Amino acid sequence: MKLAVISMIRAPWGGSEELWAAMAARALEQGHEVMHSAFDFGWISDKEQQLIQKGLQLFLRRGYTPPGMPVLNRKLKKAGWLLRDTLNNPYQSLFHAQPDLVIYNSTAYSIAREKHLIHILHSSRTPYCIIGHYNSDTIREISDAEAALIRDCYTAAKKIFFVSQRTRETAERQLAMHITNAKIVRNPVNMQELSIIPFPETRGPVSMAMVGLLRVIHKGQDIVLEILSSPKWKEREWHLNIYGEGEDENYLKELVRFYELDSRVTFQGNVKDIRGLWASNQVLLMPSLMEGMPLALVEAMICGRPSVVTDVGGHTEWISEGREGFIAEAASRNSFGDAMERAWQHRHQWSEMGAAAHINAMQLYGSDPAGAFLEQIVQLAKN
Repeated sequence: MKLAVISMIRAPWGGSEELWAAMAARALEQGHEVMHSAFDFGWISDKEQQLIQKGLQLFLRRGYTPPGMPVLNRKLKKAGWLLRDTLNNPYQSLFHAQPDLVIYNSTAYSIAREKHLIHILHSSRTPYCIIGHYNSDTIREISDAEAALIRDCYTAAKKIFFVSQRTRETAERQLAMHITNAKIVRNPVNMQELSIIPFPETRGPVSMAMVGLLRVIHKGQDIVLEILSSPKWKEREWHLNIYGEGEDENYLKELVRFYELDSRVTFQGNVKDIRGLWASNQVLLMPSLMEGMPLALVEAMICGRPSVVTDVGGHTEWISEGREGFIAEAASRNSFGDAMERAWQHRHQWSEMGAAAHINAMQLYGSDPAGAFLEQIVQLAKN
């Protein structure tokens, strides 16, 4: 069986790639062919390289412009790509391989902007499914014309996979349609060991962590920095570790200096050892403006850590107020600040809450997300 994955992520790797990658590894082991279409970034991530060694066929396509490129250069490049894509469909080589099923992996709505892909999907009559990793609960980021196009794509797809029920419900509201071919899937975590990690009881400053892409329009890290700059928080003993990389890293570092938090905040970069990360941190702060179901939250819960989160995406499907963590109604200074304050006042209960988080996460996560997803993909390709 030939399976093709089309990724729209504009980075060599990210949390949205983990599900298809784990599925692909299993599929290759079972003798299936797996192809992957991705943007050409000039280098290939370690995880992609590992899959290539197992037999993954990689199809690179144009369309990526690195951050910081001058505006004029960016516009000229995009104009050149548009012309070339019109003359030569960027997905043509992938579809020449005649996949039995195409898996489109991106946000819930991005397929509306992929006119060349939609054309070749429909003209070739290739079966496809969509994995929609997130959308915005509060902002309808699509036009009516795009919504109509997405509805057509959803209807024609074999299955629409969402990573949380909330993401599906938001899509139904923003598209004004019942998505009857929807299915909820789980992303696999970046850990082999799933046991709880002993809570780091320390006599020094409370250790808090933000984990994820450094992109404030998505993850809202700047909201936490503003809260921590208040006189009340500056009088308390805490240290914040920020993990991850992204386009807003410089902005966040400038904000730390602006708020005079240099000695209280450390940028740790990307860390592969997730269990090592949570061995030294006590609580996750996740002030997201939009989410699907972030791996960082699931991993923190499995490791036995409470979280402070916003009421977006699937957060409240995994966390209840005062049991596994604390929930802010919105990603705002006042709302998230109130949730952080509740967390601080109950910090003596964090170890107990972390244990509850571990139990709940293990029940929701399932025993084998990648295997379960591969089963569904194979069935879709056969039917």
